Amino acid sequence: MATIHTVADVDGEELTRRAISFRELIADRAIDTENKGRVPKEIFDEARDQGFFRYYQPARFGGLEYDHTPTPMKWVLEWASADASTGWVCGLGIVHQWLIAQFPIQLQEEVWGQDTGATACGSYAPAGQCTPVQGGFSLTGDFHFASGIDVMDWVVLGVFFPPDGNSDTGLPGFTMVPKSDVEILDNWDTMGLIGSGSKTVVCKNVFIPEYRKVTFPQLVSGSSPGYQALQNSVYRYPFLSLVAYAISVPALGALNGALDTFLDTVNNRTTRGAVVLGGNKVRDFQAVQMRVGRAAANLKAAKAMLFEQLELSRVRIVERGEMLTVNDRMANRITQAKIVELGVEGLDLLFGAVGGNGIHSSEHIQRAWRDAHAIAHHISFNWDALSSMFGQHLMGLEPEGQY
Repeated sequence: MATIHTVADVDGEELTRRAISFRELIADRAIDTENKGRVPKEIFDEARDQGFFRYYQPARFGGLEYDHTPTPMKWVLEWASADASTGWVCGLGIVHQWLIAQFPIQLQEEVWGQDTGATACGSYAPAGQCTPVQGGFSLTGDFHFASGIDVMDWVVLGVFFPPDGNSDTGLPGFTMVPKSDVEILDNWDTMGLIGSGSKTVVCKNVFIPEYRKVTFPQLVSGSSPGYQALQNSVYRYPFLSLVAYAISVPALGALNGALDTFLDTVNNRTTRGAVVLGGNKVRDFQAVQMRVGRAAANLKAAKAMLFEQLELSRVRIVERGEMLTVNDRMANRITQAKIVELGVEGLDLLFGAVGGNGIHSSEHIQRAWRDAHAIAHHISFNWDALSSMFGQHLMGLEPEGQY
């Protein structure tokens, strides 16, 4: 019998109210999440039961099929303020429902037909050996950084599909496999985003039916197999202009939560020892005031940039029914990279003022600092690469990178 996750239809405001309340639960489990190296199942299940993962999910499979993209990114910012790892994994739980909806309808029926609450993690970089066989493909290889693999049901994998009759070379794209078909290597041992549990997935001659296929060109065309079946404008976003926000916004959330924590505790902090004028209030040092002011300015600037760009894209796609131009897509990519850079810079400022006690592993700000730096190492947000690509575009050169 199919598992049906029934959550009464709710509007965006109600879901946002729930998301804000959910932040407290995430905060209570943040240290446990890091210690275990994965998001606790009960946290992820609560997010599912609250209806967050239904936001982009097609209505025909029990989803809400909403199209106001800034709303779920507000949730991710809230959750990452408590714990960036949980914000990262739950954010992917939201946007990967959108990604599943890009595949042919037969794949969607396979994923959600038996369980409307099914979710998917992902390993985006094309890897492994994908060879044609009768009825589909055979896939063998190692796929890294599958965030949330412990709590999700399916795995989205980046591959190079073999050449077909329409092309002499293979095309990059995504396929999907049930988690039960893969081996999971427990090899996630990092300095940041520890709780994301981004382990390696191993495929050994896994059979992939032909319908479990969507190519990168389809994902930026605005006319993917899923869109053709569903006919909702929300499924016309280019892949990176939507999905990549779920893993850039957590860096901003990390700054937001760290600033909240710093301001909540600074009034009770005094310096110790004669070297730095022991006994004085930390808040009275101009250097600390400047660090707080600059970190807060970074947060304010990044939020403005983020939500303005999300709204610009939404208006063009949803309200006007247009496709994003290359210029629009570039604007999304530089926004994603810049909010990560601003988040990291703001956390560097705050971490420089936490003092000796701030380096304890139980302290929130040091964890946020590590998590944001880990996010900045994601290839999608490499500031040197993204700023160079944006400059190339502005100067009329062929952009080198993904957009």
